[in-house]
Amino acid sequence: MSVPKAAYPVSDETVPRHEKWVVYCVAFAAFTFQFEAFVISVALPDMARELGTSSTEISFVVIAYLLAATVSFLPAGRLGDRYGLRRIFLYGALVACAGTLLSGISFSLPLLWISRLITGVGMGALVAVSYAMIPAWINQKRLGWGYGMLSLGAGLGMIAGLPIGGLLSHYLVWQWIFLASLPIFVVLIAVAYHHLPRHKLSGVLTPSQPGLDWIGLLLFSLLLSCLMLMMSLVAEYGWTSRLIISLLLTILVSACALLWRAYRGRLLLSPELFRCAGFFLSLLALFLFQFVSSGIRFLMPFYLELSVGLTVLMSSALMLIYPLSFAPIGVWAGRLADRVGSRLMVLLALGLGTFICALYVGALSKLNILMFSLFMCGFGVVCALFSPPNNRLIMSSVPAQNRGEASALLPVALNMGSLLGISFFESVFSLRFTQEAGQSLEKFASTEGAQQIVLDGFKHAFLFATLIFLMTFLAVFLFNHSREK
Repeated sequence: MSVPKAAYPVSDETVPRHEKWVVYCVAFAAFTFQFEAFVISVALPDMARELGTSSTEISFVVIAYLLAATVSFLPAGRLGDRYGLRRIFLYGALVACAGTLLSGISFSLPLLWISRLITGVGMGALVAVSYAMIPAWINQKRLGWGYGMLSLGAGLGMIAGLPIGGLLSHYLVWQWIFLASLPIFVVLIAVAYHHLPRHKLSGVLTPSQPGLDWIGLLLFSLLLSCLMLMMSLVAEYGWTSRLIISLLLTILVSACALLWRAYRGRLLLSPELFRCAGFFLSLLALFLFQFVSSGIRFLMPFYLELSVGLTVLMSSALMLIYPLSFAPIGVWAGRLADRVGSRLMVLLALGLGTFICALYVGALSKLNILMFSLFMCGFGVVCALFSPPNNRLIMSSVPAQNRGEASALLPVALNMGSLLGISFFESVFSLRFTQEAGQSLEKFASTEGAQQIVLDGFKHAFLFATLIFLMTFLAVFLFNHSREK
C-alpha cells in the first residue's frame, strides 16, 4: 500500500481542527505514559526505605507495570479494531487513572503491586490504540507530522518526569509520586471524551465478524510475561535456578503451543498482516533500534560515574540532553517524512546511528564531558529521525481494519527491545570485569587497573551497537532495493 507524498510542508494552518485534536490527544497520551514511567523511577530508593523492603521487591513495582502493559497491548489493539478506538482509549485512560489513585493510597507493598498491575493494563490499552488513531483519523499526507507530535509528547514526558519525580520524592512522601499523575489523567480523559471522533470508520471490525482468539492471546501473553520476568530476574537468580528454568520451560511450551495452533490454521495475527510488504521488517527494525538505544541509555550513567567521575546528580542532569534533543527534532522529522518518504528517513537515521556509535568507540578513552554531551545530543537526533518515519511506515502499510492490531505490536516491540537490550548490553559491558575479579562493579571499579577494563567494557558494548545498527541498515536498504526492481 503506497502512501502519497505531500506536495507541501505540513503546518498547523493546513491541519483541520478535528485532526489537530486527535494528534493532541495521542501526544498527551504519550506524555502521560513517559511521565508516569520517569517520575516513578527516581523515587524507587525512597519507596524501598519507607516500605522497609529490598531493591528486588521494590523493582516489581516497575516490572508489574511493564508486564501488565505488555500483555494488554495486543488484546487492546484487537478490541480497538472491533469496538472502536475511541472507546478503548477512554476505557484504558479510566482504568489507568483508577490504578494510579489506588497506588497513591496504597499502604503495603502487595497492594502497590496490584495497583501497578491495574495501571499497566490501562496504559497498555491507551498506548496500543494511540498508534492506530493517527492513520485512522489523520490525512495520509500528515501521518509523519502526527507521529512526530507523538514523539514530542513522549520526549516532554521524559523531561518533566525526572525533575518532578526528584522534587516530590525529596520533599514529600512517596505516595505523592502517584497522586501527582492524577490531574494529568483527568485532563486527558476530558480532552479525549470531547474531541475524539465518535463516528464509525469504514473498514473497522464490527461485532458480527469473527471473535478474538482468546486462547491464542492468553498463550501469547503468558509467553511475553515469562520472557520479561526471566530477563528481569536472571541476573539475580542465575540461569540454573529453579525459577529461571521454570520460566524458560513455560516460554518453550507456550511457543510450541502457538506454533501448533498456527500449523492448524489458528493464527494469532490476522492473515492480512502477513501480506503487507515490509510490515514485519519495519517492526523488526523498530525492535533492533530500541534494543540498541535502550542498552546505550542504560550504560551511559555508569560511564559518567565510573569513567568521568561525576556525581549521580550531575549525571542525571546530563542525561536530560537526550530527551531535550529528541523532543523537538521528532516533529520536524515526521513532517520531512511526509514530504520525502519514510524509507529514506529510516535509512538516514540508521546510517547516522552507525556512524556516531563507531565514532564514539574511539572517543570513550578521552573522558570528556563535551564528547559525551555531543554524543547524547546526536543520539537523541538519531532516535528522533527514526521513530516518526518508521512508525509512519509501519502503520501506513496495513489495511484500515487491522490498524488496531498492528499498532499493538509497536509497543510490544518497544518493550521487548528495551528489556532484552538492557540485559544484553549490561552483560557485554560487565563480562570482562566479572571474569577478572568475580565481584560487583562498585568494588571492582576501585581496584588497580579497573579503569581500562571498564573502558574496554564500554567499547565492546558500542562495537555491538555499531554492528546491530549496520546490519539493520543493510537489511532495510536491500529490501527497498529489491522492491524498486
